[in-house]
Amino acid sequence: MGNQQGSDFGGLYIRTDKPFYFAGEIVTGNIYLNIYRDGYPGGVVLLKVSGKEKCNWTESRTRNTNGPDGKPKQTTEYITYSGQTQFYQHRVAIWTFNTPCLPVGQYTFPFQFQLLSHLPGSYFEKGSSYLAKTSYSVKAEIESYNKSYKSIEHSQSLVVREPLKQNMAALMGEMEVKASTWCCIDQGTSHIKCVFDKNHYLPGDTAYLWADLDNSNCKLDVTRIEARLINYLTLRDRTGREKHLTRTIVSQQIQGIMAGERAVENERKQIQLILHNKSSQDGLRPSSNGQLVKSVYRLEIQAVLAGCTCCSKHPKVNVPIEIVAPVPQIYNQPIVQPSNWNPQIFQPQIVQFTDSTMYLKDQTQQSNYNYPQVPPPPPPNQFGQMQQPMS
Repeated sequence: MGNQQGSDFGGLYIRTDKPFYFAGEIVTGNIYLNIYRDGYPGGVVLLKVSGKEKCNWTESRTRNTNGPDGKPKQTTEYITYSGQTQFYQHRVAIWTFNTPCLPVGQYTFPFQFQLLSHLPGSYFEKGSSYLAKTSYSVKAEIESYNKSYKSIEHSQSLVVREPLKQNMAALMGEMEVKASTWCCIDQGTSHIKCVFDKNHYLPGDTAYLWADLDNSNCKLDVTRIEARLINYLTLRDRTGREKHLTRTIVSQQIQGIMAGERAVENERKQIQLILHNKSSQDGLRPSSNGQLVKSVYRLEIQAVLAGCTCCSKHPKVNVPIEIVAPVPQIYNQPIVQPSNWNPQIFQPQIVQFTDSTMYLKDQTQQSNYNYPQVPPPPPPNQFGQMQQPMS
C-alpha cells in the first residue's frame, strides 16, 4: 500500500472518504502507513493540502514590414499570455513518533478538515491555443531527518465542487418585444415566458424547459423555438489581461407557432436539452469562479420571428445555471491492501488551517521543522497533547 518512494522501508497512502466535496464542506479521510523495515530516519506524519490555478493562451498578431528588397510584406508573430497562483497551501503534523526511526508496523491516521467556503470548483480544459486549470490535492508525507533519504509520500487529487449559490429550484423568466420589419414597420408584440426545471445540473443530465408563447398580437410567425446551453470562459494572466471565449455547447429546436396564435398552459412548448458536449472527449466541464479561470453557464430559450427583423430583437430568455463536477474515475478503483493488513488506528485528528499552517512551494522541504538526527521526545502538536492509538 502506498507509493514507491521509500519503498525499501515501507509505503504511505492517503484517501479521502468521498470522491468530491463542495467548498465549505468537511473533508474526512485516512492516511495509511505500512513500515516493514527498520531504519528510516523520520517520524513526523504530515498532511498537506493545496489548491492552484493556471492558465495560458496564445494570440497571433500580423505586422506590416518591409523586406530586404524594400517591398512591403506581412509577418505573423505569436504571443503567449499566462498566469498561475497557489491560493491554498497548508501543511500540518498529524502524528509524531517518539523514536529516532520510523517503527516497523501498520498504522491508520484518520483526519478531517473544513474547506473554505469560497473556493472555486475544480476545472480542466485544454484547447489548441489555450489551457485552463484549477486543481486541488491532498498529500501525506514523511520527511527524512537525513537529506540523503527521499521522503515517503503519496498524493491524491481532490475534486472540489463549486459552492451552490442557492438550493435546487426552478427558474423563471419572461420577455416581450415589439416586432418590426424592414424600415421599422410595426408588426405588433410577441411575448415569451419560460420555466427551467432546475438551477444546477450534472453533466449528462436532461434540462426540461417550458415556454409559454403569446403571439396573438403579432403579425409575424414564430418559425421555431431554440434552446441552448452557453458557456462563458474567462482567462486572466498575471498582468490582468483577459481572454474571453463564448461557446454554444449544445442546442435543440422545435417548431414555433403562427402569427396571431398562443401556446400557453396546457399547450405550452416543451424542450428537453441533454447537457453534454459532443465536441470534447472530456465531456461537459463544471462551473468554476476563480481569479484566473472563470467558467459560467446560462440556459437560453429564443423564439425566432419570421421576416427581416433587423430593427428589433427576438423574444428571448436566459438564466444562469451551475454545472456540478462529476465523480472522478479514480474512485471506481478499490484500495489494494497488504494481505496481512491489521493496523493500529489512531484517534481522528481535527485539522484547523490557519495562517500559521500556510507554506510556499519554493520553501525548502524542512523549513518548518528543525529535525535533529535523533529527535527528543516530541512536544504537543498543533492539536493539543498527542493521543494514544485506538485499540
